[in-house]
Amino acid sequence: LLSRRIYSRYEISRKLNNKGYPESIISNLIFWLENNNYINDELFAEMWAQFRLQNKPIGRYKLNQELRIKGIKQDIIQKVIDKTYKEIDELTLARNLIKEKIVSSEIKNIRINPKNIYNFLLRRGFSIEISKNICNELSIDFSNYTG
Repeated sequence: LLSRRIYSRYEISRKLNNKGYPESIISNLIFWLENNNYINDELFAEMWAQFRLQNKPIGRYKLNQELRIKGIKQDIIQKVIDKTYKEIDELTLARNLIKEKIVSSEIKNIRINPKNIYNFLLRRGFSIEISKNICNELSIDFSNYTG
């Protein structure tokens, strides 16, 4: 299991629980794995953040949500998010993501509704401010938009 990829403490626990192992064995095994550095939630969270930003960029809110689902403690999540987004400008990340989307839609000959850009960025975990900044750069008027 651990030879294929790194797992969080919660993921290992859930997998073993699903296979029917007793809680006492699971907790002893997790304790042993942590003490022998086979699992490390902080390292897992850092690697997950780097993987997501390289392959399918997301904003800090989406990263927070994904790490919570993977059972990472909030203090570790906050530390990783602060470190990750200190190194990367979130506005530039969103800008590059939208450029890719626009180029892709032009190749496929699809017209993008401007409000879809805003919603797309929100779904990807970017803040309202960043989403509006990108739309302002694209000269999208949001005065009548409540979405």
